[in-house]
Amino acid sequence: MLYFQARSVLIQEFLMVQFANRLFRQPFKLSGVVFLSFLLFGCVVIPLEIAPPPTQPDRLTGDRPSPHRTAQSPTIAQMEATVRQRINAIRQENNLNQLQPNEKLAQVARDYSKLMAEKNFFSHTSPKGDGPAQRVELAGISYSLVGENLFTSTNAPDPVPLAVKGWMDSAGHRENILRPRFTQTGVGIWREDNTYYVTQLFLRPG
Repeated sequence: MLYFQARSVLIQEFLMVQFANRLFRQPFKLSGVVFLSFLLFGCVVIPLEIAPPPTQPDRLTGDRPSPHRTAQSPTIAQMEATVRQRINAIRQENNLNQLQPNEKLAQVARDYSKLMAEKNFFSHTSPKGDGPAQRVELAGISYSLVGENLFTSTNAPDPVPLAVKGWMDSAGHRENILRPRFTQTGVGIWREDNTYYVTQLFLRPG
């Protein structure tokens, strides 16, 4: 059984069955049952002039995980680096500037991936109502433009190629990746059992 589900927030919904068939010549076998779940979310781009006002920190405290200052593990750290490298390689192929790593932004992404894993949800908006703009502002990061792509997968041994190919096969996610005005990025990945949550933030400083 091969199960594939894909959605894109704000832009449109995508059914990615053909993507799965192209990407996997033979699906993974787990306990005698072939199962792969994939969920794609993203394409939020928030210019400063239309960003909602920042949510007050005391409204977020009860819903945010304790800040995790480093990657979850050395393996996860390498995955985060590989996402950055692959996205920059794609931008270079399209004659665009390389996105510089912003560790403070990466921490925002990492904390949000961890929150989604711990609270078992998948959305640009947290259960308390804060979006990417509020999370970036709450971290003290100024910006003129910010974007966010999200990805999650279950029972996939390496989520990185799935995430990058899925984003590039989606018009809205691809637009974030190839937006010339972005200059910085932060990637945060969190694993909960066999499920990975991937958050990539894109930024142009204010």
